[in-house]
Amino acid sequence: MAGSYVFELPFHGAVRDYRLHVPPAAADGKPLPLVLNLHGATQNAILEEGYSDMDATSDQDGYLVAYPDGTTDTTDSPPDQYSWDAGACCGLPVTDHVDDVGFLLDVISDIATRTPVNLRRVYVTGMSAGGMMAYTMAAEAPRHIAAVASVSGQVELPSIHPSRPVPTMEFHSVNDPIAKWDGVDGKYSVMDGIDKWVTADGCAAKPHDATTIVGAAGTTSSGETATRVAYTGCRDGRQVVLWRLTGSGHVWPGSPLLGTATTHILTGVGRGTTLVDADQLMWRFFQRYSLPATP
Repeated sequence: MAGSYVFELPFHGAVRDYRLHVPPAAADGKPLPLVLNLHGATQNAILEEGYSDMDATSDQDGYLVAYPDGTTDTTDSPPDQYSWDAGACCGLPVTDHVDDVGFLLDVISDIATRTPVNLRRVYVTGMSAGGMMAYTMAAEAPRHIAAVASVSGQVELPSIHPSRPVPTMEFHSVNDPIAKWDGVDGKYSVMDGIDKWVTADGCAAKPHDATTIVGAAGTTSSGETATRVAYTGCRDGRQVVLWRLTGSGHVWPGSPLLGTATTHILTGVGRGTTLVDADQLMWRFFQRYSLPATP
């Protein structure tokens, strides 16, 4: 039945949970694509569901979307403030070596016991640390993930060696004040992560830049830009795509909670942007890819 649900899932001696949104298309009984949408550090599943507003796109385009919760972010975190072990980021999940890849694979399996899932069309996205975790899933579980899209989160792994080429997309602002474009202390810059995936997927080193979208003067997007940078010629027809933004901050493009200037779900994240809609663009990207059929 269409709607939103919360399910608990035993994992490694603890009980974790995830939210699941089921679109009206599920009434047909056909296996649907699934998107895992991962919250950022210090956040949780219910906040990510509202912030990304992906339920609306799920209903429109007919795919399942799940919002899992990570684990406690810091030793003094308030309740329901979580993060992920995405490599170098972030918090206690990293120092405690939480097996979030294993947990998310179990989430996929658990959902498939509750509603028909097209397991060749499972995708991962996320905000900030959640986007970093999406990249980690692509690198460490490529046989289960058809494509990923990160929002304001770069690769946080020192190296990647996926067993198959994985299509990737990233939305990131040059002016992001939190997940900084150039990384921290020269490590884990946005372009370093993009280059890792270009190499791993066997893409041509020179990208194709689309025409830059420029915010019109006198609108809330004035002073902002968005440019689609695509690396093609990859193995198996895959692509590595970067939406390079300027003027906006550490935000989910197109979110209804961005506000008009600096009022967002969090303070200190910079300006929002509506020049592009991350939900719609990543879904168009995801639709192009599925896992190879099992022989």
